[in-house]
Amino acid sequence: MSAYDQPIPIHRRAPTAGNYGDIPIALSDPRFHEQLVDARSLGIAGENYYARTDELNTPYDEIVPGAVRELWCRRSISLMLIAVNDRLTRYGAEVFLWDAYRPVACQSALWDFYWARFRREFPEANDSEIIEHVHQYVSDPREFNPHNSHSWPAHVTGAALDLTLRDKQSGALLDMGTHFDDMTSTSHSDYFERLLKSGQVPANDARLRNRRLLHWAMQEEGFTNYSYECWHFDYGNQMYVMMLDFLGRSRGEAAWYGYIPLPASNSAKMERT
Repeated sequence: MSAYDQPIPIHRRAPTAGNYGDIPIALSDPRFHEQLVDARSLGIAGENYYARTDELNTPYDEIVPGAVRELWCRRSISLMLIAVNDRLTRYGAEVFLWDAYRPVACQSALWDFYWARFRREFPEANDSEIIEHVHQYVSDPREFNPHNSHSWPAHVTGAALDLTLRDKQSGALLDMGTHFDDMTSTSHSDYFERLLKSGQVPANDARLRNRRLLHWAMQEEGFTNYSYECWHFDYGNQMYVMMLDFLGRSRGEAAWYGYIPLPASNSAKMERT
């Protein structure tokens, strides 16, 4: 049995991306200004899902406005991913990044996409109910202010990651039971744990075990998982502290990663395009 083959906790009602705005950020912490690096420059595999040009990024099927090709994240977090890969070597797997730093323009496009989608799916819901549902999957960028930490989406910190696992030898992605950004109950981290509990899948189901491997390998290195997305992990930002609080593991600390602008050369490139 894998060292990571333990159940992912089943949560009845986890906090959402709309619940972390009031968490303080230690602006004086030296890590607040830590540089961004493209994780691929340090050997981490990945491809920015939102910038794909082959139309194989369901449910968008095109480049999402505002997306960047790079997988920017804080340097320390890239080093943590290297450590995760070291742990995964014995299982013949490695992490594969879909998304890391996400510009506000891209975040806004995602918010609008899911607002429209859930409005179609729940025509009887009022605006507050739609906002609550979108918050399960997307941080709200509508009031973004670079000087107001209450308005910072998780991915503009360079400390939020969306990722999966792949076979280290073949490069084939491991089956997690859903595609990235599925944004339904199937994407919830405990989805297959619930099916196992009700007898609908066996204990050796590959999807169940692959999720467990990703979940616990990342947690062992210090990341927290966002319960509504099996692929989303944080370290050092407000969502990280929110999940520590929820899990009863908080030390009462503030977050230390907050909003950071894109590197100047990349920002200029975006303006030209």
